[in-house]
Amino acid sequence: MNYLVIDLEMCNVPKHYRSSRYPYKNEIIQIGAVLLDENFEIIESMNQYVKPVYGVLDYFISSFTGIEKQKVKNAPELKEVLLQMMDWLGEREYQIFQWSNTDYYQLKHEVCSKNLLDEKIERFMEPVRWVDYQKIFGNRFGFSRAVSLEDALKCCEIEVEGRLHDGLADAVNTSKLIRWLESNPEFEIEEIEEVPKEEERLNYSLGNLLAAFQFD
Repeated sequence: MNYLVIDLEMCNVPKHYRSSRYPYKNEIIQIGAVLLDENFEIIESMNQYVKPVYGVLDYFISSFTGIEKQKVKNAPELKEVLLQMMDWLGEREYQIFQWSNTDYYQLKHEVCSKNLLDEKIERFMEPVRWVDYQKIFGNRFGFSRAVSLEDALKCCEIEVEGRLHDGLADAVNTSKLIRWLESNPEFEIEEIEEVPKEEERLNYSLGNLLAAFQFD
């Protein structure tokens, strides 16, 4: 059995580009994947940019992910990328790990709405293959909220490799986390602290900033 760790990066789809055919807010622009052996050691990796059909790579997403417009403009569309991945996987038996089930549902939405009919893609998308490792992490350590990959790595004192929010780097870092936790079943986090949601962090940061000022 092999394990495929996958991470998707997405751009926004403006409201006026959405339709009954594609009503979703996001569209995939990068697929990063890492293949692990039965001992969770990295065998190979794959990194592919994806040309969006409806979405727009704006300044915010480009800054957030480090993905430049030229990389997606000249990239293949999703079906071609998925078939490349199927060829890369070959005849291996594999299970897919993702950090949260957002990636699975995003991929499912695009496969259905874009009518990407292919037996290999259908097998790849079988729900039984997909594992939400964010949920496994939260259950193991008693978190009541979803924990970001960055915070999970910090909890396990694992150094971040590459740039966060890059598809391949996130897949590699998720692989490192999985390998550590699966190889150390007795490992415990010494101090479990509830990790605030991103919007709470933002509000907290703004509050601290505004507190430095006095208003009449």
